[in-house]
Amino acid sequence: MFDWKKNSIAYRLTFQVILFSTMMALLVTIFQLYLDYRQEIQGIEKFFVSIAETSIRPLEESVWILDDLQVNLQIEGLTKRQDIVYAAVEMDNQIAWSKGTPVVKNSIGYTFPLLYQVRGDLKEIGLLHVVASLEGIHARLLRRVITLVSTNTLKTFLVSGFILFLFHRNITRHLIGLSEHVQGIDIRQKQPDAIVLERRRHRGPDELDQVTEVLNALCQGGYRAYADLHAQEQRLRLFLDATEEAVFGVDAEGRCTFINGKGLDYLLMHDRKSLLGHNILAMLTQHQRDTLQPCIFSEQIRKTIAAQEVLLTDEAVLYRADGSLLLVSLRSYPVLELGLCTGAVVFFTDLSRQQKLEQEKKLFTKVIRQAPALILILDAEGLIKYVNAGFQQIIGTDSQFLVGKPVLECFQDQNLINQVDEVGQVILSGGTWIGTLSLAGASGRPIDLDATVFPILNQFGQRTNVVAMARDITRERLLTEQLHHAQKMEAIGKLAASIAHEFGNPLLGIRFAIRDIQQRQGLDANDKKLLQLAENECDRMRKLIRDLQCFNRPSTGLKTRIDLHRALKDILLLHRNMLKKEKIRVVQEFAPQPLFVHGVEDQLRQVFINLILNAHDALVTQGGGVMTVTTAQETEVWIRIGDNGPGIDPENFDRIFEPFFSTKSAVEGIGLGLPVSYGIIRAHGGTIEVESTPGQTTFSVRLPVNTNSAGSPPFFPDTDRPAA
Repeated sequence: MFDWKKNSIAYRLTFQVILFSTMMALLVTIFQLYLDYRQEIQGIEKFFVSIAETSIRPLEESVWILDDLQVNLQIEGLTKRQDIVYAAVEMDNQIAWSKGTPVVKNSIGYTFPLLYQVRGDLKEIGLLHVVASLEGIHARLLRRVITLVSTNTLKTFLVSGFILFLFHRNITRHLIGLSEHVQGIDIRQKQPDAIVLERRRHRGPDELDQVTEVLNALCQGGYRAYADLHAQEQRLRLFLDATEEAVFGVDAEGRCTFINGKGLDYLLMHDRKSLLGHNILAMLTQHQRDTLQPCIFSEQIRKTIAAQEVLLTDEAVLYRADGSLLLVSLRSYPVLELGLCTGAVVFFTDLSRQQKLEQEKKLFTKVIRQAPALILILDAEGLIKYVNAGFQQIIGTDSQFLVGKPVLECFQDQNLINQVDEVGQVILSGGTWIGTLSLAGASGRPIDLDATVFPILNQFGQRTNVVAMARDITRERLLTEQLHHAQKMEAIGKLAASIAHEFGNPLLGIRFAIRDIQQRQGLDANDKKLLQLAENECDRMRKLIRDLQCFNRPSTGLKTRIDLHRALKDILLLHRNMLKKEKIRVVQEFAPQPLFVHGVEDQLRQVFINLILNAHDALVTQGGGVMTVTTAQETEVWIRIGDNGPGIDPENFDRIFEPFFSTKSAVEGIGLGLPVSYGIIRAHGGTIEVESTPGQTTFSVRLPVNTNSAGSPPFFPDTDRPAA
């Protein structure tokens, strides 16, 4: 019998076959009707062509002689053609002869000009109008539609019914038999019988035979799996008895189904039979002395059974029969059979010792993470296992991009190959390496680290890890260098004052002697030239002595509130003609708000003059360029003076603030401008830095917004044009 339920394969197959066949029949019918319609239209168009070829000439003769009989006969002959419903001859914009009824809708019309040769010229004597109606075509197509739909529908239902019959006979009834056989199998009771289909044998196995074979194999495999599972259960019970973790099982009502030896020890029980089959959850609740609070241990297991979900508790209190308490870690898992929870399996272990170890671990982890030192841990193969927050902050890279990668690969761009080889040799020998490393920090600037690298060995003396601990000494190094520089500047200042004093008086006497000789009579031109040259050299030495006195000579030291923008604009205005003459364009990028600092105005002006003149000298060497003066205020005030000159040579970069160091000729400068500027800015509590690459040099002056330093800065330049 056929199964006509909507969820049956037969129903769906029949519906799909009928739907597909109907759609195909409709598509074929539509296509056939379209071809027939086109053929009908083409027949009318061919008739219009035949009129032009055969009927127009006789009609033109009859119209010319106004032969009513012939004209009527000819247009009547046109209307006898199938679908031609109207024919008429128009003369002088009026219908002279007509047959049939003119149709406007669903029609095709055509107009033929009537021409006649008069005195050698063709003259239009009228128009022939012919109209064909499409109503007949539509009626014929409708009859064809009815015929085609009827025949195709009949064929569709016949074919669908036959397909359904064949499908049920060859497939559906066997699938039902397979389903009923499988539903009756119970692998817990006995080994299932093989499925045998009642059907005619074929030359080879077809799809149903393959399905039957697979089902038989699945049934046999399921039976064997169940048997193996039962054996595994027995072995699992033996394993649970041997484990150090307490394990027991309960059914849905809380009765104990099994318990291992460790569970008996934790519960202070010695007889397993006294627990099996008894409500262990109620018993654990009774052991609790304070009945006002629920027993978390029992409540969690009940919740696992009710909610059918795994529950974990890191700190649960177990009340035992003797009144003692035990802090345990509790895990309860639901046991599901056929979608229903039939009980739970409970694991718990003593946390007293583990909790102490965990607390020590957390404390150690916090110390490592929050330690100001940089910590890097590698495994024995050189793969990064851990980096603390301090290390990540210094190098500007998150730990997820470092952990698991070789340390050489992560720091291959740090130019540490020679040092890494040295460290590796020390570690391989089992020693500890102590030294200084230089890395590129998050900002790209070098960072100096005081590092210690040592191996971690196991109980067999084998290296398991390598630990690198470091301390950032970059600021210490900079402060040390600045201290050394300040001490050197102080010593040079004292020496300069002594030299200026010792040389000043003799030089003054020499200059007076030369001036006296110049005023004598009888000197020839060469002698006067030599004396003038000697006097010029004395003047140059006097200027050098005045520059040296800048290191030790005090000034008034009057500190006032200084408008930096006004001071910079005054200096640029003062040097405008000189800069314009050298083809130097000045770009001013000042902060939108006024900037004020507290300091000695003439000294700060001298610093800005020195920096502007240095930028001018750099641009003059290349015939001009762009000088940029920028100001900004963040936590401090920044003044940046830059140029697009040739830049500072790398070998001179570390010496530009040294006194008497200059890349200019002796005539142009003695190398005191930048050292003097350095001392002034340091005395005002600020810093002066330089960045230089080919084509760009920038001096950056940083000053505090309010400086209340006691005392006067030690440098008071009054030189005309100091430079480095």
